Amino acid sequence: MYIKSNTIDKFSESLVRRDEELNTIDDVVNNENTTMLVATRISTIIVIISWYIYGKYAYFCLRGLIKYKNYNFLFPLAATLFAFVNNTNDIANYIYHQSDCYPFWVIFVGSATLNWAPISWLQAYRLALISKIYLSSLLYFIITSMAIILSSIYCTYYFLNLSLFDHAKSDTLGCGVTNPGTWTPYIMVSDIADSVFSLASICIIVLKSINHLKELNTRNEKLNDLVGQGIIELFIIALAKIILYPLIHYTSKVPGLDVFWDILSMIVIICAYKLVNFPYEHLDNSKKGFSNLRKSIFNFIDTNIGHSSGNYSSNASINNAKYIKTPDLEENRSNYARETYINPPCSSYNRISNNYSRN
Repeated sequence: MYIKSNTIDKFSESLVRRDEELNTIDDVVNNENTTMLVATRISTIIVIISWYIYGKYAYFCLRGLIKYKNYNFLFPLAATLFAFVNNTNDIANYIYHQSDCYPFWVIFVGSATLNWAPISWLQAYRLALISKIYLSSLLYFIITSMAIILSSIYCTYYFLNLSLFDHAKSDTLGCGVTNPGTWTPYIMVSDIADSVFSLASICIIVLKSINHLKELNTRNEKLNDLVGQGIIELFIIALAKIILYPLIHYTSKVPGLDVFWDILSMIVIICAYKLVNFPYEHLDNSKKGFSNLRKSIFNFIDTNIGHSSGNYSSNASINNAKYIKTPDLEENRSNYARETYINPPCSSYNRISNNYSRN
């Protein structure tokens, strides 16, 4: 049979193109597999680090609960224990790929029930308690009501989203969970709204507390009081949520970058522990550095307020306030030292909490 030469050429070219397309497909598949492998390694590293952090702070919270009999430790203790179990489930899945993913899903859903909600309620509780101490009754009522409403909305969306999780199996990653993402944006928006409200409330508390105090030493005492109540931890939790939630949203489809959830969870849990452990920080020398950092932040804030406010009679910095003494202040400090010796800070803290609960 006679075949034209150009027909043979076209047939040869088609074979070459097909081989090139197959090579291109193989390259794409290899690149996707490499990306998935790198993402899996990054995710595994972050999960292991966060697993260690959760276990460490679960021990700290349990120790604080037993040692000081302060039931506020139950908030971060529940969050850390449930997060620890959740990550243990992930690590076990990385090591051993189960044939049936139903047990993995059950542990995931069960451990996810209380790894975020307790922190939201702890944040609302501490914000309400601080506003009761430093603000008027009207502002206290407004802030407390809004904090409860926003936390309730967040928890509602969170549990609605949790109910939509289902299990799936992957040859590369083993067992996993799927979610249509119906309620995920609502969770982020409600938690960001709660965080913005917390930041605004913190600013109101700080400004209202020191606005009418003219003496530097008195302002210094008031700011140290606010630091001791855990105002910095509330600020860090709110700021971390505002910054990281948009990152979580924009990287939700990128393999390996769901680690931002664990990063946010670690920040929130560490701050939550410090939020309830602040009355006992002086008993542990390892907390001294962080305490000094918090005071330095408030010193900076008050220095700027002092330079811009007409309440100051001089431009002296609050850092020098410790050299300015008045008889009343010295007497108050002496009384506080005697009271601290007779009644340790843990009992003082419990008295404040009991007064709040009774009111």
